[in-house]
Amino acid sequence: MPVDPHIDYLAHDPEDGEELSSDPRIREAQELEARMRRALATKENPLSDSESTSERLRRLEREAAEGTGDDAPGAPGD
Repeated sequence: MPVDPHIDYLAHDPEDGEELSSDPRIREAQELEARMRRALATKENPLSDSESTSERLRRLEREAAEGTGDDAPGAPGD
């Protein structure tokens, strides 16, 4: 099997569970990557016919904001 010399074997693996960086710029990128990965469609969680990835991202952020408030009303039914 040939080996690609351009592969970075030490690159970040989003599933490796490492802690967020202490560098604020890197941490911001890690958090953005995590939000985008949650918004992407998967076989287990496909997009609905009328929803785009950006719409799903906005909905997930709204739901997360509602869930963090103590007096926030329940999420609207899907």
